[in-house]
Amino acid sequence: MKDTKATYHYGDCSENYEGIFELDLFKLLSGEIKGDTPMSEVVKILKPCISEGFNQHKANRAFSKIYQHFHETNEYINDGGFYS
Repeated sequence: MKDTKATYHYGDCSENYEGIFELDLFKLLSGEIKGDTPMSEVVKILKPCISEGFNQHKANRAFSKIYQHFHETNEYINDGGFYS
């Protein structure tokens, strides 16, 4: 974590989580990042995982688990589940 941003590795379990994304849930939940902001701006891919290419479905799946935990606890989760 850096400032209010968190960085996560993601991918399939067989890919050793080589993809990397960054997000800022503090800004998202405070309204500083608008609710209608595209997911590609909320979940910023820093390095795509091998199997995704230019889409970010796996990163978005990991994001949903991380977001749910953050919304309940106001803390980033250490492990984002199967994809992160």
